[in-house]
Amino acid sequence: MSSEHKIPELDRKGLREFGLVTGGIVGVIFGLFFPWVLERPIPRWPWVIFGVLALLGLAAPNALRPVYHWWMRFGLLMSKITTPIIMGIVFYLVITPMGLVMRLMGKDYMARRLRDKAPSYRIESKATPPKRLEKPF
Repeated sequence: MSSEHKIPELDRKGLREFGLVTGGIVGVIFGLFFPWVLERPIPRWPWVIFGVLALLGLAAPNALRPVYHWWMRFGLLMSKITTPIIMGIVFYLVITPMGLVMRLMGKDYMARRLRDKAPSYRIESKATPPKRLEKPF
């Protein structure tokens, strides 16, 4: 199985939605939210981008195909950068401290301790009754 993601092809409706949604998000985030949070005047450039994307999305959606393609490539690149960083932060700030606390408390949920007097480390599995398989959740 390949780890490369394939960028899906969009029809006219999908490209129209891409133009309107992406333009709207740029306008709201960079034209309203950041100026409000940073107490700056409202800039014009996000609304120009919104206008161009919305106009192309409504009038000529196929003209947005290259924009969509490059935007998706940028998203895939960002996911390759941010995902390992976020997962590393989660591992070292959540999983590792939990493991250290459990080790300090003497917990061994995976049953990895060696037992000298144990005849076997095998754990007998119980057969699942067929009735339980009808509604597993």
